[in-house]
Amino acid sequence: MTRMPARFLLVDVDNTLYSRAYGVIERVDALIDCFLVERLGITPAEVGAVRGELRRVHGTTLRGLMHERAIDADEYLRFVHCFDVAEILAPDPALQAMLARIPLPKVSMTNAPTAHAHAVLDRLGVRDCFLRVYALEQLDYVPKPLPEAFATVLEDLAAAPADCILVEDSPPNLATARALGMRTVHVAEGAASAPGAEVTIGSILELEAALARLEAH
Repeated sequence: MTRMPARFLLVDVDNTLYSRAYGVIERVDALIDCFLVERLGITPAEVGAVRGELRRVHGTTLRGLMHERAIDADEYLRFVHCFDVAEILAPDPALQAMLARIPLPKVSMTNAPTAHAHAVLDRLGVRDCFLRVYALEQLDYVPKPLPEAFATVLEDLAAAPADCILVEDSPPNLATARALGMRTVHVAEGAASAPGAEVTIGSILELEAALARLEAH
């Protein structure tokens, strides 16, 4: 059966549009630990186990804290993203040029808050490449890999899963997207190819070639 051509390119932000070697997510993780200690009184020795259980039950630390501790999500997000990405990342003209050459409409879909997503896209110099940015607020604080997060984006775009290609570094997010019927590109950066990936690349700068391989399938 002939596949219909994709209509949208859904692109993750952190550790997808730039290398994980920059350590942005590690900064966020450290600040999440600080939040649990400073704001919730959890001891440093307990933080790892508490976060692990919250992620196991609810998908993310934030979602777990919203359900179990009734925390203010926006306060939490401000706390754990209270650093300047401009001190870590740099403009990426090669990324901007590559994205501009890809004719598909591009939308960003991220578990980060809007302010952080915009800051990253602005710093890399690629915000104008994206038609829309679906950050955690636009997802009603329901994160990937939950199917409801993808459903929110698909409904807003008036798109079916088969209309979309997801570009991601996270294997769980890729697995959900693939199960829904999206096509998938894994930005693995040396990691093993994710089970939900149709095409695996080492860097986002290989995306053009990856899309050509998808078209050839």
